[in-house]
Amino acid sequence: MKYIKSISVFLALCLIFSFFLFAQEKEQEKKKENEKARVLLVNAKKMIYQKDWEKAVEALKSLVENYQKSGYLDDSLYWLGYSMYKLSANLDNVEKQLEIKQEALEKLNYLINQYTLSSWVDDAKVLRIELAKELYKKGLSEYKRYINESLKGLEEVEGLEGVKGVEGLEGVKGLEDLHSKKETDPELELKLVALNALLSMDQEEAFPILVKIVNEDKNPKLRERALFVLCQSKHPDVIPILIKLATRDPDDRVKERAITYLGMREEGLDALLDAYNVNLALKLKHRIIISISMNKSKKALDKLLDIAKNDKDQEAREKAITMISVRGDKETKNKIVDLYDSISDPKLKDRLIIVIGQNKSKKALDKLLDIAKNDKDPDARERAITMISVRGDRETKDKVVDLYDSISDPKLKNRLIFVIGQSKSEKARKKLLDIVKNDKDMKARERAILVLGDVKSDEMIEVLSDMYLKTDDVNLKGKIIFSMGQNKSDKAIEKLIEIARKEENLKLKKQLIFWLGQSKNEKAMKFLKEIIDK
Repeated sequence: MKYIKSISVFLALCLIFSFFLFAQEKEQEKKKENEKARVLLVNAKKMIYQKDWEKAVEALKSLVENYQKSGYLDDSLYWLGYSMYKLSANLDNVEKQLEIKQEALEKLNYLINQYTLSSWVDDAKVLRIELAKELYKKGLSEYKRYINESLKGLEEVEGLEGVKGVEGLEGVKGLEDLHSKKETDPELELKLVALNALLSMDQEEAFPILVKIVNEDKNPKLRERALFVLCQSKHPDVIPILIKLATRDPDDRVKERAITYLGMREEGLDALLDAYNVNLALKLKHRIIISISMNKSKKALDKLLDIAKNDKDQEAREKAITMISVRGDKETKNKIVDLYDSISDPKLKDRLIIVIGQNKSKKALDKLLDIAKNDKDPDARERAITMISVRGDRETKDKVVDLYDSISDPKLKNRLIFVIGQSKSEKARKKLLDIVKNDKDMKARERAILVLGDVKSDEMIEVLSDMYLKTDDVNLKGKIIFSMGQNKSDKAIEKLIEIARKEENLKLKKQLIFWLGQSKNEKAMKFLKEIIDK
């Protein structure tokens, strides 16, 4: 019996020891995986510091996919989203930009939702707002929900409770951090809470105390916080007090608060308009522009338009254009279109074209087409073409095709050929074929040839093969081979084989053989075997 007990104890100890060894082995594996992930992350960050965004994205994607149990996944997800955001900014292809931005946002979503306690969550939310803003500006309205969610936080920001008109102001400089979250003097806080409570119970008693603080106290933070409490009151003297503080208070932050609170009151518009004409610092004038924009009246819009047209300060004009653009009514959208012809500064024109491009009206489209055809600034014309290209409706796509014949600038024609190539319509296909056959600009013909590689058409194959046989230009022949090689249809393969049999130029023959090999077509394989067997 004792022997059996001894055996049982021995087996139990062996089992415990086995579990211990297994746990140790697992722990070692985890440490090794963590170390590999750490090294990959360090290398990826080096690429980020070198601004090699493409390699950084590749490295971070590998890390996220292969080391999902490592302790560096939340860091990696943030830096992946960041790198993709930066990579998209360096791309010319608008569609590819949007695709990468959308994927980056999804990576950040995963981080925010799955790693709620991560120190990277706050940074991820900030970056997500920037991505959502850019996607929304490109016409992807579904991403506005991320901005709306972020604006929910404004309900907690002192001075913005229940205020109408702040929607659409996301991302605007001057509205970030309307109150500091740094720790303040507890006694000061207690006094302000008491005053706020007193104001709600007995305005006549509390109001004079608050007025005395905002007018006389030497502590700007106390004046600032008292001003917030004061603005909860509907007392008729609030507006005059705000005007005085906006123009005369020695502390710029108090001035900014007073200007912001004036913008929140319908009756504060006239005071803001007067204050704008006072010789204030530019920073405060910019704050006034934001506050004026909170007022949705025609008078406020007229002032913003006047600033956009005539102000001597370039940044003020740009800010006014931005604030006008977030007003969604039809009248405002039409006035934005009309505003373009009164602006001569290239930077402001560029900003206006983007704003007009977000307007889906016929008037906006006609204006973009007019800019693309007739503007004297080539950059403005190119920007207009880009904004036209992101509109997805059939009418716009057809008008882009029609636009080509009115353009003579080679760079713009090159851009238009690419845009036409994105449209899969029959009209676009015919236009590309026409360019290949008849355009006097050889570079335009070459560009159209490359774009036609994605078009599945026997007619296109005939045109390209016929052009190949008639030209002696080796460079052009190479582009035709590339375009036909992308097609991979039976017709394309037959023509490539036919050309390859006749081609004597070794360099071109190599290209033909390469693309035939890529096709994996039976006829192509048979032809390649013929070459081998010779």
